[in-house]
Amino acid sequence: RALQGIPKTARELKAEKGKVWSRLFFSTLFLSLIFNAIDTGSDILIMIRYFNELMGDQAPSANTCNADISTEERGNNTALSCDRDTWDRGEDFTIKCFPLKMDPQSKFGYTLFFILVPWPFFIYEFFTSRHYEYMKHKFKDIIDEMSQCNGLKSVVSCYLRLILHTITFLCCVAFWPIAVLFIKYYEDGKYYLSKGAKKVDREKKIETSEVLYSTARVMEVSLESSFQPTIQLYLLFPTLVQQVEGDKFVFQVFTVCKAGTIPVIKPDQTISIITSILSLSWCFTAYHATLKRGALDKDLAALFYRAVLFLSVLFQILGRLFILVFFAYSFGPGRYFPMLIFLAAHILLMSFLHFIFSDAKKYWQRGGFLNLSFFHYLVGNGLANIYIHNWIRMDPLLLPWSKPLQHVSTLVRQFLFDMIFITENVVLLTIALNSNIIELKESRATYVIVLMGFQLVGLILKCVYYRYLHLWAWLIMDYTTLKEDGHWKCILFSNMYLCGDLKVRKLLLCCVPRPIFKILTFFCGERKLGSGGGSCSVCSALISLLLFPVALVIALIALCFTIAISVLFMPVFIVFFVPCLVYAKCKSERAHHQIVKITESESKPENFLLVETDRNRISMGDLKPDTNCTNL
Repeated sequence: RALQGIPKTARELKAEKGKVWSRLFFSTLFLSLIFNAIDTGSDILIMIRYFNELMGDQAPSANTCNADISTEERGNNTALSCDRDTWDRGEDFTIKCFPLKMDPQSKFGYTLFFILVPWPFFIYEFFTSRHYEYMKHKFKDIIDEMSQCNGLKSVVSCYLRLILHTITFLCCVAFWPIAVLFIKYYEDGKYYLSKGAKKVDREKKIETSEVLYSTARVMEVSLESSFQPTIQLYLLFPTLVQQVEGDKFVFQVFTVCKAGTIPVIKPDQTISIITSILSLSWCFTAYHATLKRGALDKDLAALFYRAVLFLSVLFQILGRLFILVFFAYSFGPGRYFPMLIFLAAHILLMSFLHFIFSDAKKYWQRGGFLNLSFFHYLVGNGLANIYIHNWIRMDPLLLPWSKPLQHVSTLVRQFLFDMIFITENVVLLTIALNSNIIELKESRATYVIVLMGFQLVGLILKCVYYRYLHLWAWLIMDYTTLKEDGHWKCILFSNMYLCGDLKVRKLLLCCVPRPIFKILTFFCGERKLGSGGGSCSVCSALISLLLFPVALVIALIALCFTIAISVLFMPVFIVFFVPCLVYAKCKSERAHHQIVKITESESKPENFLLVETDRNRISMGDLKPDTNCTNL
């Protein structure tokens, strides 16, 4: 109908709108709301559990499932004391005592603090967004219309609209991450329903809503999901060790405990940890994909690229999370705050490095109220770089109608940040494994291999993505080699930020000094042989001499393997394929005998028509009925 120009009826247009809105609801909005509810809801339920422990509603004598370690398990560990004096004396200490030594006040306080700490950032992001300006003008329009006093109906209508708009404004202030989901849902729906010039106009709005949603979500996980799994894993890991050492492993989500006549749900920390880790990995990956403007969502190949990036982020986060928790154990039972002090110092270091290798200088130069945005920009990126390297470009929220920075090289920045992460992880893991915790000392090699292996696999996947799968992979390592004053150099021209200035810089990736380069040239350099122009080198000759026997053995093995496969396949070939070949040969010979040769005179158009007429006449003559036959 669209090709024929037949317009759709009003009913068909309404059905099409309903289909678009419903598809977007179930594909984006509903799934995002469910995941946010699980992520935040699990943290809130755990906070309520710690609050009940704090208020004494779940007394150990009345609740058999309150204790983290059962009475029988405590009896088995009577030889090891859980007193802090034992730790201070440097004696052996079991990791199973750490959850018992953290009081309910600390559990509740840390969990509540990590839930509330993102909201000041959300409020700031709302008041610096264009949606705040829109809502402010909407308030002004409603009040102006009400002041005109166009009748009782108009005043009541404006009053009700003012109430609804006030409720919407307060909901945006209090629940900005959720409000962004609905904004994105609305902009996506309007974009897919618009046509022609209107669709082009909405393309910028949908891109802005994508960046707005991704930035708000990244800031949420950088604040809440970065800290929350550390305290929950701090309390849960001794239980995991205990289950691994036992005969069975139990994946516990929640427990229903009977405290008097009212059953109480006691949630486990497992769901909170898993959702926080997945939120960090997925949101960092989604933000990176958003900056590529949908290039990682087009086809299956793009989804594979995105999966590689997601696994890279996931492995790096897993390794660093466990290392941070082990580092917190090294300060003794119940002493969790030193790890927070270390993270605060790390955030300050990342913020300082972000100022050097970004455009943060522009925010400071604007002066006035935007100086607050300067500190928000630095601290936000410092928080986003707790586990892996990130660059949260907040300029679309602060500079109207500007696009995210593209084609800016981060090679030096990422290399420096990754080196800092590796150094910190090695130092923290060394401190943790050299403490007097029995379980960590007994499995030092296992923890080193697994945790640093996670870090290594994540970095390898990251290098694979940026070298071969990135959209601009051919530009990232477009290096050149040259000989200058006898030195061998590898140079890369990179468009990067340094102290707020963006320009193409000449980076020296590698340099071989003149004496070493001469020695390498003497042994490995090519030498001309005779007048034929052939070349040879000592290194190539030695390599060829060493590799020739290996290549000969591989060739003989391949030949034997081919002959063996051919002999084994021979019965199958004789039984199944030889009859088919004979039948095809006979059929081709019969078709060859039926071929009619056309002479040169018959190939002319006029003669060809005559010949065809004669042949048709002969054929019709052959089809005459026989007089001896009786018509039925």
